[in-house]
Amino acid sequence: MAGLVTNLRSLDSANFKTSKRADGVNDSMKFKLGLQHRYEPARLAIAHSLAIPDQAPLLSNDDADDLGKVVMGKTLFGDDELPLWVAMIVEKAGLVHPTVEEIQEQVRRHWHRGILLLQSEWENCERENPEGVYERFILFLAQRAGLPAYGQSTTTTGDDGQTIPRSRSAIPILVRLGDPGTDEKTGLPANWLLNGKGSPHVALMGGTGSGKTRLARNILVQIRVQSKVPCIIFDFKGDLASNPAFVSEVGATIVASPANPVPLDVLHIPDSSPTEVTNGAIRFRDSFVLIPKSRRVQADELRDAARAAFQKRRPDKPIEISTVRDELLALYAATSRKGNTLNATFNEMTQWKLFDPRMAPADFFGRSWIIEVHNAPETAQRLIVFLVLDALYAYFKSLPDSAMDGQGHRALRLVLVVDEARRVLSYGQPSLISLVRESRSKGMSVFLISQSPEDFDKEEDNFLDQIGLTLCFKANGTSPRVLKACLGQTVDLAGLPDGVAVTRLPGLPGVTRIKAWE
Repeated sequence: MAGLVTNLRSLDSANFKTSKRADGVNDSMKFKLGLQHRYEPARLAIAHSLAIPDQAPLLSNDDADDLGKVVMGKTLFGDDELPLWVAMIVEKAGLVHPTVEEIQEQVRRHWHRGILLLQSEWENCERENPEGVYERFILFLAQRAGLPAYGQSTTTTGDDGQTIPRSRSAIPILVRLGDPGTDEKTGLPANWLLNGKGSPHVALMGGTGSGKTRLARNILVQIRVQSKVPCIIFDFKGDLASNPAFVSEVGATIVASPANPVPLDVLHIPDSSPTEVTNGAIRFRDSFVLIPKSRRVQADELRDAARAAFQKRRPDKPIEISTVRDELLALYAATSRKGNTLNATFNEMTQWKLFDPRMAPADFFGRSWIIEVHNAPETAQRLIVFLVLDALYAYFKSLPDSAMDGQGHRALRLVLVVDEARRVLSYGQPSLISLVRESRSKGMSVFLISQSPEDFDKEEDNFLDQIGLTLCFKANGTSPRVLKACLGQTVDLAGLPDGVAVTRLPGLPGVTRIKAWE
């Protein structure tokens, strides 16, 4: 039976170790950083992992079965600092009556996660600056810890007026493009700086089973680990919401429509001024006319009905889709008009309670959500996604520009992910296009995941120009216009092996083949 920790002496003499794989990385990092003892990079790794908001995950079966060398507790943590280390580890794991074995297990996990993360960050810095990798790495760690540059404050002001650590406002977010995520030609790590001077938006293309969704999950988790940023994910197939590990890693809440309403005041406007009322009415009209199978709808009447509904909005009574429907019916009655496609669409959409307006946009978009719509009818899917996009665009447009650090890294506020993006792109939904074009300065990154380059062929060239990273896996679609816009040349995507993608990385000539997955 595990022995309870009743005093710290039991931990002084306890044996601690991590996986053999992580132990080898620990030795490598000791050499790279010019350290003398094994415990020095181990302490750095454990602290690095403890700073991540999520608990350290279990080791894989292979790593758990193959452990590294032993180091005693008093050596690993030091006599004076041992109580502080134990307190942080116990608090992080939520252990009420910790045992020696439980603390050993937590150290094993944190050491493993932290040292592998440090290795990845070293490789990222080496890619950025091979000559000054050590200095770049130390600077990176200092920025992650929130230490200020010379003459710089350690804090900044957040969007809500609150003081927050500068390290959370603008830090470099460098992601590895898969696992191993290497350049097939050189074998070097394939990394991408998401929030540098270029666009932070991503297009992932590839057929079923090619690896695009797996890569998207991997990159999203890396972003979450580095920045704790929330994400809004539209899941049209249900495979993202059905992955418990991914849901936990991005800290998301699942909303399965139409069974569960999206808890967002989707028709929110900040006030009832004529400008806000008109803007809200036009956004609603422009999205709602895309919902019916028949596009022959009376757009002017819809706009007028939406404007009348917005004018009646009160702070304590948000308007709903049914409110706009009722105003449309009143307009028809006043003009002696009969119901038409719009009326039929409202009747269909109000069969379900698709939205519950209990959260303002600032609250809703401050959290991570997976909005799963694969069980909803197509018309309901479009309405849910389009109106959430409208609310997101209106909210982000109202925000000040996101903070930047001295190196041009812009603070990230939100990641928007649209899986099966063709279902939105094919309709030319205005808010999504506007978010791609305008949200960079506001701190948003948009991920568009699609089956084929041809899914982007309906958009304008300047829309495609806003994409900062395009990764193309094996696919049958070979739209020359899209491939040339994204990659600078046409590529035979049908001939790519599974797990291999082509892209054009900043600073590198031509197209790079990336080994994303083994």
